[in-house]
Amino acid sequence: MSGCECKPNAKRERDSAKPKAKGAAIKNMRWTMLIEAINIRKSYRDRRGETVSVLKDLSLQIARGEFVSLSGPSGCGKSTLLNVLGCLDHPDAGAYQFDGNDVLGWPERQRADLRNRRIGFIFQGFHLLPFLTVEGNIKLPHLYSRSPRSDSTNVEELLREVDLAGMARRYPGELSGGQQQRVAIARALALKADLILADEPTGNLDGDSAQSILDVFGRLVGQGKTVLLVTHDPAVARRASRHIRLEEGRIASETTPAKGATV
Repeated sequence: MSGCECKPNAKRERDSAKPKAKGAAIKNMRWTMLIEAINIRKSYRDRRGETVSVLKDLSLQIARGEFVSLSGPSGCGKSTLLNVLGCLDHPDAGAYQFDGNDVLGWPERQRADLRNRRIGFIFQGFHLLPFLTVEGNIKLPHLYSRSPRSDSTNVEELLREVDLAGMARRYPGELSGGQQQRVAIARALALKADLILADEPTGNLDGDSAQSILDVFGRLVGQGKTVLLVTHDPAVARRASRHIRLEEGRIASETTPAKGATV
């Protein structure tokens, strides 16, 4: 009799274990997503006062440690999307979660704190202050984040990360374009940002310099950072693990470039 009673109990235990494992897998999969944007809409008014739709019900997910490139014709919404994901702009409609948090419902001060501490921005123009040394430029984010201790930034460690060891005392005017862009990357990492948003970071660089910048991004992704890079260059786009093309405010296609592609 006891043997008969054990079998159903064992079966119930096995059956109850299955949904738990599945639920845990779903939960873990969800929390690996750093960015979840759902049905994002954004429009502006032009000079004539007419409404121009830029993002049209756009949905996008990006996982932690993913390297994603974004391309498309001018005016398709690439920079606007970066502004929304970087908490620089607020969409007209839709939902946006950053690391599981509904940031659209936050007050501006809280969104600014997230932007300053966890999101790094890199642009085609390096935006370095010419009267500050490399070290001074890298420490600038502490001023904006109201960090009490700017010396908490290990400048030399950041410079080694971007292959600029020993250049902390130099000024931007003493550096090449590729070196200045690497300083901009180090600055974006000063507060240990989780997400790097790069808008045409190789647009002003020669092939070798662009290659070195992409190598840096590759190492950062290997360390668990997430990189979203906007580019018009197909060769640069192929360096990412996933390529998204925007057209008229919507995702037109997603591809996985072949590994080992170079600029």
